[in-house]
Amino acid sequence: MAVPSLRVRHGRRRASAARRDRRRLGCGPAIRSLSTCYNSASGQALTSCHLPDTTTLWGEFRMKYLMLIYGNEEIWGSLPAGDLTTLIGEVDAFNQELRARGELVDVQGLVTRARSVRMSGDTPVVTDGPYLEAKEYVGSYFVVDVDSEQRALEIARSYPGLRFGPGNSGGLEMWPLMTGTEQDH
Repeated sequence: MAVPSLRVRHGRRRASAARRDRRRLGCGPAIRSLSTCYNSASGQALTSCHLPDTTTLWGEFRMKYLMLIYGNEEIWGSLPAGDLTTLIGEVDAFNQELRARGELVDVQGLVTRARSVRMSGDTPVVTDGPYLEAKEYVGSYFVVDVDSEQRALEIARSYPGLRFGPGNSGGLEMWPLMTGTEQDH
């Protein structure tokens, strides 16, 4: 991989045009591959940014990750009250530990009444839903701010709800978040 050009002018290092463009597009310094973000203002379509890890050409920084927690109403409804209370306590303790470490940015449960906005011709149409055929749904999320993807994966693997296993809910997806500026890290 080519190292971005850094010109020295009056004793200051200046970022390459590609790096400035990535920042303006909200890709931040996490992008290692200079060809993965495109400037839509220049006529090229903006594509997803490739975030292979948190080591950049410019050093280390903290990265935020979104953890989507899947639920299944049948599973939650079939749990004995004591088990559900225990799980809620474990999740609260999990959240408190992350908060104490300075890694928890946000945690929220989602209300079951979702709304969808989709285009119909030239008009945005709002409907109840989404109504998917799947029994699983995104029931909550949390955002962590950590030093590495490895740490984010450790957190994801330790989430208490995972013990319900595949097909029984308790699933979790981890997504790296793009942020607007280096100051966000």
